[in-house]
Amino acid sequence: MPLSSLTRYFALPLKTAPLTLIVVFAVLLALASGAGLMGLPLTLILMSWFFKYAFVLLDHTTDGVEEPPVLSVEMVNPVGEQRSLVLLIFIVGIFFASNAATFWFGRVFGTLLGISIVLILPAIVGVQGATGSLLQSLNLHRCVRLIARLGRDYVVIVVCAAGLLTVSVVVARVAAIPLVVRIAFDMYAWLAMFAIIGGVLFERRLDIGLDAAYSPERIDSKAAAEANHERDRMIDRIYAEWRGGSHITACKTINEILQTSAAPIDELEWMYAKTAAWPDPRLPNQLAQAWLPYLLEAKRNGRVLEVLKERLAVDPTFRPATTTELLRCARLARDGGERKTARSLLQGFAQRYPEDSLRHVAEELSSQLER
Repeated sequence: MPLSSLTRYFALPLKTAPLTLIVVFAVLLALASGAGLMGLPLTLILMSWFFKYAFVLLDHTTDGVEEPPVLSVEMVNPVGEQRSLVLLIFIVGIFFASNAATFWFGRVFGTLLGISIVLILPAIVGVQGATGSLLQSLNLHRCVRLIARLGRDYVVIVVCAAGLLTVSVVVARVAAIPLVVRIAFDMYAWLAMFAIIGGVLFERRLDIGLDAAYSPERIDSKAAAEANHERDRMIDRIYAEWRGGSHITACKTINEILQTSAAPIDELEWMYAKTAAWPDPRLPNQLAQAWLPYLLEAKRNGRVLEVLKERLAVDPTFRPATTTELLRCARLARDGGERKTARSLLQGFAQRYPEDSLRHVAEELSSQLER
C-alpha cells in the first residue's frame, strides 16, 4: 500500500464524525469509570456502541467510501450487528486465556500466545470486512487464505496494529496523562486499526475478489450504464425524427450531440452501432461518412475496413464523403488484402466524379487492382 494511502487511513478516525464520537464517548467512559459499579451499565452500552461503529467504519472503508459514517440509531440496534458482540467476547476470552497461559506455562508461552493473537486477529476482522460473515471469519482456512493474498500488505496491517498497541500501552502507563485522554487514544487506535484493515481490503480488492460498492470500477460501470441510458433516449428521438420524415431535424440533433461531445469519435461509434441495422441505410451511411475521417485520423485502419465492408454489403452505392477519403480507404483496403472492397469503392469513380482532379489517381489504382 502506498504511504499516502496508509497516512489517509490513519487520519480517518480524526475526521469530524469519528472524532466527535471519540471525544463524547471518552468523556462518558471516564465518568462511568469514576462511578464504580454504578457506571458499569453505561460502560457496557458505550463499548457495545463503539464496537458496532468500528465495524460500520470497516464496512465503509472496505466499500471505498471516503467520508466516515455518523453514529446512527440503526448502528446501536442491539440485534442489528452481532459481529461486534462476538468480537468483544473473543477479545475478553483472549485476555483471560493469555493470563492463564502465562500463569500455567510461563511468560514465554503467554507472550507467544499474545503475539499469535495479534497476528491472526486482523485476518479475522478482515474476513468479516470482506464477507460480512461472522462464520466465515471464524474459518481459520479462510483467514490464512486472506493473509496469503494480501502478502506484504498484511504485514503492514500487523505492524501498524502492533505499533498502535505499543503506543496505547505506553500512554496507559503514564499517570500524568488524564484518564479521558488515555481512553480517547485507545479508541482512536482501535478505529485506526479498523480503518487500515478496511483500506487494505479496498486497495487490494481486485486481488481478493472484493466487489467494493464505491470502487472506481463500479463507479465507471454505473456512469457507463447512465450514459447508455441517455444514448438510448437520444437514439429513440433521432429514430422518431427520421421515421417521421424530418431528416433534416434528425441530422441537426446528431450535429448537436457531436458539438457538445468531448469525444465525437465515440459518439459516432455508438450512433452508428445503434442505426447500422435500420432498414433505411441512409442515416447509417451518413454517420459512417462522418465517422470515417475520425477513424482515419486515429489510424484505426481495421475498424475503417470493417465499416466499409458493412456499408457496401448493405448499400453498394455507399462511398466516403470526399474523394480524398475514398482513395485513402481504397488504398487501405488494397494494402489490407481487401481487394474486393477496394474495387467496389473505385467502381464508377469517373462517372460519379467526372471533373475531380484525383480521377487519374483513381484510374491508376483501379488498374493496379485488376492486375
